[in-house]
Amino acid sequence: MTAKTRYFVLTAFAILIGGLTTGLVASYMGGLPVALTRQAGPDDLAFVPPDAVAVAYANVQEVMASDLRQRLRKLHPDSPDQNDFEEKTGVNVERDVDAVVAALMPKSLDAAGDHRPLVLARGRFDQVRIEGLAREHGAEVSDYQGVRVIAHQGADESMALGFIEPGVVAVGSTDGVRAAIDAKRSGRNVLSNTELMRLVSELDAANAWAVGRFDAVAQTADLPGELQQRIPTLSWFSASGHLNGGITGTFKAEAKDDEAAKNLRDMLRGVVAMVKIQADSKPELRSVVDSLQLGGEGKTVAVGFAVPSQLFDALELMHQREQQRRPAAR
Repeated sequence: MTAKTRYFVLTAFAILIGGLTTGLVASYMGGLPVALTRQAGPDDLAFVPPDAVAVAYANVQEVMASDLRQRLRKLHPDSPDQNDFEEKTGVNVERDVDAVVAALMPKSLDAAGDHRPLVLARGRFDQVRIEGLAREHGAEVSDYQGVRVIAHQGADESMALGFIEPGVVAVGSTDGVRAAIDAKRSGRNVLSNTELMRLVSELDAANAWAVGRFDAVAQTADLPGELQQRIPTLSWFSASGHLNGGITGTFKAEAKDDEAAKNLRDMLRGVVAMVKIQADSKPELRSVVDSLQLGGEGKTVAVGFAVPSQLFDALELMHQREQQRRPAAR
């Protein structure tokens, strides 16, 4: 990938990467102040094509303002790359991005590779500045259905960023961005995908969540083959989390049948029992282990957990002690 291509991709995807990586602490999965009386999930699902195999959401503003985020920021201050990104694009993730919706689209029929990501970010973006920067690095700007689309042809495919609505940008392959525009205008979108929307409607209030086909996500995540073989065949999954002082979350999965679900629940009980034994020597982890709750019936498996704020207090203290020891070791 050339330097020009790398920079264009950075400009496009840093909106997502910055929002999710720093804000969600490498977690998946709202809570955007959107009324759920009309439909389950945020309004921006209307931009997601109906054949999406997974959808995730993060209320970036709520996560960034959480006590947990502030604690982690003390442990890991913002990097120079983040400041450089803001200088060049005018986008400050914590200030300018309100929410992010990410979707995993089916593989292209005419090309090998992974499922294709589509990202939608809602916030405040300097369109003129971003467009000018993209042009400087070899991108081309075109009009599609009245929407400005910035595209850059890479070695394998064309990546694009589209200002698809005031305050909303879409990032993905050029075909993916165009599909997002078509999905909203035609009304043929993921809201008509009954399986995915069933999972979304079951989510409790959370500031981050994800739902989708387990096989597609596992394949994209490139889980080790041995691990995939040990996990009974799963069809659908949902994961939701709420970040404030600590983290609370729930993971649910649907197996292919009752027997597969029972086997998975038995396996998880064994894992939890082993973790509890190991946690006896680490009292600071005991509250997390004790919070693990296994449930589900029939084809469903559920795991709930809670990471209290006290654990992050301990991590912060360990970090401070490590910082104090460093000068003495020189």
